[in-house]
This record gives sequence, structure tokens and C-alpha cells, in this order.
Amino acid sequence: MNDGRLLQHQKEAWRDHVLAEIVTFLSENKDAIHDRYLEQSAEELPRDLIEQSGLMDFELAITFLEDKPKGFGLGLGFFKANLIR
Repeated sequence: MNDGRLLQHQKEAWRDHVLAEIVTFLSENKDAIHDRYLEQSAEELPRDLIEQSGLMDFELAITFLEDKPKGFGLGLGFFKANLIR
């Protein structure tokens, strides 16, 4: 083991796992997410219209707060992946 600091490949493995968990959660909960949208929104777009319009396809990004510069913008640990239904 090392001195308590994570190696970059360890951080990337953790980031990949968290991203996979988020994608799985969103995929498994699409119906509930849409139901809550209908309850909370005045627009009430039907799910089929949302899907036909490509609004269920989006991009997720995970940035570790420790990787963000103190100023602004995305940090060194910026990672993105496309969510595919």
C-alpha cells in the first residue's frame, strides 16, 4: 500500500464505479423520475415525447471536489460519459 494518497488509476477506477452506479440508478428509476416530474412540473411533457425528442439521452460528468481548482471551471479529474438507454 502507499502512504495514504491514492494513485491516479485508483481514483479513476473509483470514478468509473460511481458513474456506473449513477447510470444504473437512472436507468432503473426512469419511470419514477418521470412520475415525479409530472407531479412537480406545470409543463407535464409525456414520457414518449421526452424520449422521441432525445431528452432521455444526456451526458453525465463527475468531478472530484479535491480536483477542482480553487478558482472556477472543471478540475483535473473531470470525466464525462454518455448515458445510453
